[in-house]
Amino acid sequence: MHVTILMGSNSPERDVSLRSAAAVGAALERSGHTVRLIDIPSVRAVIELDFGGTDLVFPALHGGDGEDGHVQALLEIIGVPYVFSGPLASSVAMDKAAAKRIMIGAGIATPDWLLVTWDRAASGPVALSGQPPPKAGVAGGRRRRADAGGAAVLSLEHIQARAGDELGYPVVVKLNGGGSSVGVAIVEEPGAFAGAFEQVAAAATGQQAGILVERFIPGRELTAAVLLGRRLPLLEIRPHTGFYDYQNKYTQGATEYLVPAPVHSPHYEKMCADALQLYDLLGCQGVARVDFRFDSKHHYCLEINTIPGLTELSLVPMAARAVGISFEAMVEDLCRDALLRAGRPTRIRTPGDPDGATRAGSS
Repeated sequence: MHVTILMGSNSPERDVSLRSAAAVGAALERSGHTVRLIDIPSVRAVIELDFGGTDLVFPALHGGDGEDGHVQALLEIIGVPYVFSGPLASSVAMDKAAAKRIMIGAGIATPDWLLVTWDRAASGPVALSGQPPPKAGVAGGRRRRADAGGAAVLSLEHIQARAGDELGYPVVVKLNGGGSSVGVAIVEEPGAFAGAFEQVAAAATGQQAGILVERFIPGRELTAAVLLGRRLPLLEIRPHTGFYDYQNKYTQGATEYLVPAPVHSPHYEKMCADALQLYDLLGCQGVARVDFRFDSKHHYCLEINTIPGLTELSLVPMAARAVGISFEAMVEDLCRDALLRAGRPTRIRTPGDPDGATRAGSS
């Protein structure tokens, strides 16, 4: 195979993208494939690339337009097969609030939240929505504070009051379209809310950004991966200090990982089943990772990632190794799956035919 790996771009997660791309490229080369790595300045540059001689594209892009459906739509317009989910699944998964609404509809528990639209020019909020569903006598499902004249006030102070009234402290403040723990803060008490919120808002890109204020779930952090429609073992994440932030994710030895996670039935099976259900509901392809919090009695789904990290410290490769799937085999199978979905001939390995037989996939 001749694989073009897209990496970098202008996302806040650029550094993670470069690491993932390097790991994927090295794995494919070890398997005998030809690799071309392209560091793109932005996703819009994809339309100008020459994909002549490329069998498929591996978008090792995290966050921003690389994961939210934009690059996937461009690749479909160009007509080049690519790894991972399509534009619709990518866009819904990247919009955490939209994915949470799908979870609610499917009966998958998720922490209550408020979604704030923050305008950079105005340096303030311009819209606010949330969950749970509307209650009798409560406009939009939320209590609305008013100024002396009776008009609703949308300000950072108002959002802080809403968070305290409806979610309770601590709360998690994070970018609605972020990942890799970029732009995340845990707020323990009301006095720290404004500073944490503004810090997260500063990590956003673009004129307007969605910022999620979510009820914090104490307890254990777990993740469930789905690879080519099959569940991988549940994995538990135990940072030695603090929470699983950017530093703990990408610093060797900063976090302990347990796979399979020491979680008793039926919670273990239910989390894995919820991950697969969400993968199917969104129409994901290739691989996805679903993150949970577990308080020993109930588990809550936080989000789904359609281009999870593929570095030496990433969770999906770790879960795959636990069931005997090497990093090289996982990456190669993701590429073959992309070719099959595009109806391109590829070589499929079978237990009795290690070299594979050429078969044409269906689109």
